[in-house]
Amino acid sequence: MLIYDLKDGQKICIRRAQESDSKELVSMSIKMGGESDNLTFGIDDYYLTDDQHKILISNIKQRDNCLYIVAVLNNKIVGSLSFLAFQRRRMMHRGDLGIAVLKDYWSLGIGTALMDYFFKWAYSNGTIKKIDLQVREDNITAINLYNKFGFKIEGKISRGMNVDNKYYDIYYMGKNI
Repeated sequence: MLIYDLKDGQKICIRRAQESDSKELVSMSIKMGGESDNLTFGIDDYYLTDDQHKILISNIKQRDNCLYIVAVLNNKIVGSLSFLAFQRRRMMHRGDLGIAVLKDYWSLGIGTALMDYFFKWAYSNGTIKKIDLQVREDNITAINLYNKFGFKIEGKISRGMNVDNKYYDIYYMGKNI
């Protein structure tokens, strides 16, 4: 667990997700799906139940090369970051990162705090050598955050996301450790 100062003077706690967080995480994810078109799911499209989310958290906690963390402000989870690495020996050095923050808490530095915690873990992990993520090419705020942490655009998939019958390209970004 680490405590970070936010831009508005509040303090946020970043810690590992627990199975007891699952119900709140599912609710938060459903809410986020309705707040942002930058996610891979919409409000009616989040795919995990509370029980499935508990299993996901439990499985991640048992794997040395995976991490699931939450941002807690005033006893409420307001953001999360997950890193899911491969389990096959030839690829267990790399994985996919996903990050999301509730809209009411954007621009406070929560994404930066989540990324800082993640990279402290990744550098100390010893196994992680490559981090991948995907981002809509027009999500400039997220791209700027990723650039700040050393990610580079490694490719682009055209028409990678469809939101309200409009297609968006997606950047593949990566960072070597």
